[in-house]
Amino acid sequence: MAYMTQLAGAVLALDELDLTIVEIPPTSVLNNFGSSDEISQYNVQDDGDAATLEQGDYLAPVTNGTATPGTYVGTGVIENAGLTLGSMTDNLLGLGVSVSVNPIDVDYFADENGNVYAITDEPLSDDRIMASLQVNLPGSNNLITIEVPVSELTDTLADLDPTGLLGPILGSAADLSQYIMDTAIITSTTDPAGTKLLGDDEHTVVCFVRGSLIETENGPVAVEHLSVGDRIITRDHGIQEIRWIGSTSLSSSVLEGNPSLRPVRIRAGALGENTPSSDLLVSPQHRVLVRSKIAQRMFGTMEVLVAAKQLCQLDGIDIAEVSEVEYFHFLFDQHEVVYSNGAETESLYTGPQALKSVSIAAREEIFSLFPQLRDAETVPSAARELPSGRKARKLAMRHLQHGKPLVS
Repeated sequence: MAYMTQLAGAVLALDELDLTIVEIPPTSVLNNFGSSDEISQYNVQDDGDAATLEQGDYLAPVTNGTATPGTYVGTGVIENAGLTLGSMTDNLLGLGVSVSVNPIDVDYFADENGNVYAITDEPLSDDRIMASLQVNLPGSNNLITIEVPVSELTDTLADLDPTGLLGPILGSAADLSQYIMDTAIITSTTDPAGTKLLGDDEHTVVCFVRGSLIETENGPVAVEHLSVGDRIITRDHGIQEIRWIGSTSLSSSVLEGNPSLRPVRIRAGALGENTPSSDLLVSPQHRVLVRSKIAQRMFGTMEVLVAAKQLCQLDGIDIAEVSEVEYFHFLFDQHEVVYSNGAETESLYTGPQALKSVSIAAREEIFSLFPQLRDAETVPSAARELPSGRKARKLAMRHLQHGKPLVS
């Protein structure tokens, strides 16, 4: 999935090699961005299944049913200067806050009227732009570092500083989220030689990486060796047969162009004692089971399913730097919790977003098995509550603060 956002005031210019670059006004801040529109498809000159775009190539992203003709400019990075208030140097006596908006990888596109757009994996809005927040409080042995959306900065700071020690140094930045949106000066770089690989599908994969061991009635089996009809042990409904299974291979070029598709590595014991029993790699959106008293207090239930990418602020859970990856996903009659490398994780959930993770042909196979899913308004029952990204990150942060395992 990709989004297109007009960069107000941005212009095209030539560098010293007479290559086109994007220049953003030196006074531009995050609030200068226009609204982000989801791109449903790309129209290009090449009618094949895939195309690699270079600077000057024709491109017409389709948003809201309308194509916007123009040219591809290249890749780049949008970032901003960090904000530091107070002292970040003395962990015992210091008192301070440091915030920086994480660099945003973009593809630049210019329409026929010269308007410049950024094409990104996420909307350029305060609830999707990620920021790194560092907090230094008296008596703390270490700086607390957390990544959250810009929109959550103020609430996150309040959670970390419930007694309001930081209030006097924040001043006009008391609403940290709004302050960053209003004052963070944007800078940009352009790589005119950058390219964009377009395929016939957008990838939002929700699945296991090759080699993941799934618990079956005959013991653990590598996911790539499973097939339709195999009998899998589920947490809630005993042994269930696989109704459909598929795979998606992402090459090095796809991962380089879409780093958000790299798998998350959950190291042995990162979720709890011996959980997982060995390193487990899953797609960023794949949900794992969290069972704790913290979940009970937040959601009224001990168990919730949380996307792996929302747990990356915790020790032992991070993005795996792989050159290529093969993802596998399988489906039962209903959403289930299964055992993978000893950890409790989800089977494929057939909500509308999840179905975008498979090819058109695979989607048709699933629709033939479950015709009701053709209705976009059908919302299948989930095996557990599925917290939003914001709530999931807050859950992870509270486990981090209290030093509690995710599974207890």
